[in-house]
Formats: sequence, C-alpha cells, structure tokens
Amino acid sequence: MLTVQNGTEEDMDKKKKNEKLLDILGAACGCVLLVILVANIILGNRVTTAGANAADIPADAMTLTGVAAGRNGDVKVEIVATADKLYQIRVTEQGETDGIGTVAVDELPGRIYEAQSLDVDSVSGATITSTAIKAAIRDALASGGLDASAFGMEPGVASAPTAIAKKVETHSGVTVLHASDWAEQYPDIYESWTMTRNSDEIVDYLEQYPMLPTLYEPYGFAYSYGSARGHFYDVTDIEETGRPHALANCWTCKTPDFTNMVNEMGDEAYQLVWTDVQQQIVEGISCYNCHANTPGEITITHTYWIDAVGDDFDSIAPANLACGQCHNEYYFDPVTKATKIAHHDLESMAPDAILAYFNDASNFADGQIFTDYTNPRTGVKQIKVQHPEFETFLGAGSQHARDFTCADCHMPDAVNAEGVSYRSHELMSPLDNPELIANNCSSCHADLVSEVHAVQEKVEARTYSVGYELEFLTELLADAVESGEYTEEQLNEVRSLARDAQFYWDFVFVENAEGAHNPTLTYDCLDKAEALTNQAIALLR
Repeated sequence: MLTVQNGTEEDMDKKKKNEKLLDILGAACGCVLLVILVANIILGNRVTTAGANAADIPADAMTLTGVAAGRNGDVKVEIVATADKLYQIRVTEQGETDGIGTVAVDELPGRIYEAQSLDVDSVSGATITSTAIKAAIRDALASGGLDASAFGMEPGVASAPTAIAKKVETHSGVTVLHASDWAEQYPDIYESWTMTRNSDEIVDYLEQYPMLPTLYEPYGFAYSYGSARGHFYDVTDIEETGRPHALANCWTCKTPDFTNMVNEMGDEAYQLVWTDVQQQIVEGISCYNCHANTPGEITITHTYWIDAVGDDFDSIAPANLACGQCHNEYYFDPVTKATKIAHHDLESMAPDAILAYFNDASNFADGQIFTDYTNPRTGVKQIKVQHPEFETFLGAGSQHARDFTCADCHMPDAVNAEGVSYRSHELMSPLDNPELIANNCSSCHADLVSEVHAVQEKVEARTYSVGYELEFLTELLADAVESGEYTEEQLNEVRSLARDAQFYWDFVFVENAEGAHNPTLTYDCLDKAEALTNQAIALLR
C-alpha cells in the first residue's frame, strides 16, 4: 500500500508540472501568434520612409500628400519638398502583394530620393506598384503647386532609353539587302520572321461593322476593308485589296523596296504610278525597314517619322520608334502626295492636337482643312484615321509606356536548340505567349488574358453603340441637306461636329489593340465622339 501511495503522489507531482509547462507554452504560443498577427498587419500596410534627417530639412519645405491606384488599391504617399528638391518620401498606406508589390514600397522611395528624380527604373516584377508610387508623388507635388517636371518626366511619357536609334542616311546609293540575304547569318531570326505567315486570318470589317459603308461613303474603305494580317502578307494584301491605288504612296509601310526608293529619290517617289513601282517590289516589311543594312542596330528608315517625333527622337526607345514608323496615324499631303504625320513631337501627338492640326487650314498648301474624302450626301469633309498604335501606347494615361517597349511584348526573347538566345521576329500578341505571361506579366496581373479581354469587350461594345449613333447622325444630316430647311451656316455647324465626332471614334476603331494599349485614352476618345454626336443630333432636332 505504501509503495502504491508513494507512486500516486509522484504521478500527481508530474501531472502538475506538466500542466504548468503546458500553460507556459500556451502563453508563449499566444504571444508568438499575436506578434505574427501584428507583424502581418504592419507588413500589409508598412510605412516606408526615405530621405534626409528632420534637422536637415529647411523651414520652407512643404509636407504634401498624394494618392494613386496601385495593384490592390490606393497607394498613398507623404513627401517633404521644395520646388527643386525632395527631402523625404514616405509610403504611408498601401495594400500591395507581400513580397511582390511591397518590394517596390521598400526600394523605390530610396531610389527616387537618391536620384532626385521620378525618372528611375521601376522595381522588377512590381511595375504597377512602382508606377503607382511615382504617380502618387506627382499627385503630391501637384497639390502643392510644384512642377513635377523638375523631378523627371511627366506622366505618360516614356523613360529615356538606354540606347538611341540611328537615322537613315538618304541619297546614299544604298541597295536594299532583303531578308533572304541574312538568312544564313541569322537563321533563327530569319525563320521567326517567316513565321508571320501564321497570322493569316482576315476579318471582313464591312460585314462585322454594318455602319462602316455609311460612315466611309464614298471612300475605298466603304467597299473593301479587311483586317491586317502578318507582315508576310503585306505585298499580297495590298495587291489584292478592292481599294484602288493610283499613286505609289500607297506602298508606304508595305515594303523596304519603296522605303529605300523614297530615301533615294525624295518626295517625288510618292507621285510615281503605283503599278510602275509594283514591278520593283521584292518583299513586304523586313530587315531594312528597322535596321537599314546593319543588323543588330535599329535605324529609322522612314524620314517622315523622324520629322514626326522631332526633338524627342533620342528620348524614345529604339524599339518603339521602329514599330511606330508604320504603326501611326499618317496622311497623304494634298499637294505633294507625300506621306506625312500630323504631329512633330510627343506632346503634339495627342488626339486633340492631331484633330486641331487637321482642322487648321494654314497647315496645308491648298489653304483647306485636311480632307480624306467628302460624304456626297452630307457634305462632311471626313478624316480617315489610320492605325495610331504609337500615339495610343505612348499617349497620356498609358499604364506601361514608361516600362515596356513594343518589342518587350510582341517580340519576346527565344532560345534555339543550341541554347543560344535571340529576339523573335514572329510578332505575336502577348496573350498568345504563355511563357511571357508566366515569367513577366503575372508578377502584376493575376489573369492578364481575362483583364485584357474585359477591356476589349467594353471598348468593342461602345465602339458599336457610338458607331451606330454616328450612322444615325449621318442619315439625319443627309435628310436635312436634302430637305432644304436649313441654312448653310446651320448645316456647317452640324458638319463640323460630325467630322470631329467621327475622328475620335475612328481613332479608337482602327487602333489594333482594341483599347488594351491605353484604356484611359481610348475611353476618353469614345466619350468625346459620343458627346459630339449627340450635340450634332440635338441641333437637327
């Protein structure tokens, strides 16, 4: 009995000790969990400060706050600044993804402070958050009446490139080296260039958009209008189109052979007979257009494009310049028939500025506002916009212009069987490149494909609705002209509104990304098109 009793007491002592130990461990775990919880709250809204000590800040420095949209909500900053110096930068509120966006929160304020400039590289993998921080700082500067240009580039303008494109040498007697001439030396690039043949689908826009024959009457696009295919088909498509070609200027941006002809002859080449030039065409867009005869170096070979960007040439990434020389809003000079651009730098390439240029008769030798065609029933002198990808992508409101180039998204790096990397020239949509999305886009976009499609569906719906409103306005105006019940002054007021409305609508309709390149600018154009259309309709009612 004694032995049993002693054993029971020992068991009870052990039990009490174990219970105390468990209490201690429980309390410790609770503390740890509390610390983790608090840490998560703090990290989820970490406050990052970069800059000078308080003692080094002058009395006239202003404390300003700004906000911009980030990946997961608003990013708020507080800065201390004078007109010419940033003294402190604090990210005070944010909800960015931990380990991705928060890396930019931690690193970017210091970069900006050290450089005293907003024109610094974004943090890799955290582009949206980086852009938001910069935009919030601009917003803060603006709230205090301080000029953001003193600290780098304005919103919507691309960062200065690390390389500068070359300009073509004209009247040099150069003979075009075609793609096949480089095939042996650059087999992978050549093969990828030929892969543009995979983009062979043609959409009949006249069937898909029933309002077009009315809006483009009596222009060639009212009778034949198919979607563009890959560069492999450039020559075939222009030869087989139902739109007539009288002069050689229609070869612009279709082949290096004509580009070089212009560089050798000057503007006289544009007035040559189209069929005469046709006999001298070898292939569609190829090496010479972007490199002249020097592979590896980007050379802008379209002289009108060099004029179009003016003094901003060196500030634009070479890849953007190379693509932009064809993917732009161009027109043919009414007198010389030469290919021209309605802007002379980045600032003047905004849709409003381009329209103002076309509406100013003093810009044209014939003393008339620019007109691509005149509707015979309404008398409206219409502008047919081309394909303003460059003006849209680098325009105000662009989300990615500061961080990416056309080549980054449409000409991804590739690796051949021997493990050698090269730049693909297949020219694909980034939505068709799962590797690019996984390795790059996914760091900021949870589902890029769905996000882009959502934008495009919204833009497409509004393009239809505003297009049908423009069609209604056209018929209403035609009836008004025929009725004889309106004065020319009254009709001209409506014609002016109709001209401008269709310009803004067409700026969106013909841009190949369907809004994805710059949703902000796209929606703005559609808003203006709709407002002007309704204003014109009201005048006729």
